[in-house]
Amino acid sequence: MGMLTLLSECEIFYLNKSLIDIGNIRIQEIFHLLLGLINKSMRNYTANDIEAHFKQYEKHVSHIIVAHTKHRPFIANMDTGRFKHVKAEQYAHTKMLETSKDLRYALNCFSKLLYPSTPNRPGQNPYVFKPLSFVTIEGANATTDRAQTIHVNIALGNLPAVLTTENIETLFRHAWHDMAKQGTDVKAFKFEQVEGKAHWFGYTLKEAQQNTRKAWDTNSIWDVSNCWIPHAALKAD
Repeated sequence: MGMLTLLSECEIFYLNKSLIDIGNIRIQEIFHLLLGLINKSMRNYTANDIEAHFKQYEKHVSHIIVAHTKHRPFIANMDTGRFKHVKAEQYAHTKMLETSKDLRYALNCFSKLLYPSTPNRPGQNPYVFKPLSFVTIEGANATTDRAQTIHVNIALGNLPAVLTTENIETLFRHAWHDMAKQGTDVKAFKFEQVEGKAHWFGYTLKEAQQNTRKAWDTNSIWDVSNCWIPHAALKAD
């Protein structure tokens, strides 16, 4: 697709478009393409730009979730079997896209689980009931480390106040593992209790700090399509 740059008004507009399907093409993908065409001649945005964008909404973040996938990039370095001719970078990129797709499904399921008596609320009125979410995907790199997984970092807000951190972790694990068929390693934390929370957004963008292309390239660690800002709910907060 090419390069993207930080156009704050366009990005905010893009982030808040509804997930409306037109055949197999989502509105966000059209905006993504248009932004890429518009921004070709402009500077590429950086990890610091993304962090600054996230931090505009930091006061609305109540919890964070770290969820690991089943994908372990090291297997693409195996010179046997079906991975003998697999390029490690291409494998990691493919699994990153699968992770984003699975997360989209899990977040939609999670949103419904938040309102068991009225599960359609987030879909019918997303600007009020859908959770605030900022997402990065890490670990999609060629590696020989067998323990490394592709994993997602999610900052959440606009959640029902009655839910405890344990409730949130249980619900998201159900959506991630049981419904999206991903890993069981899911941890939820209350944001205000996270050690070094002032640097948390920067920490989730460390791969883009180490490799600047990961801030804006097609395999950017910023999972834009799974971010959401429920403006109506935040204005009332």
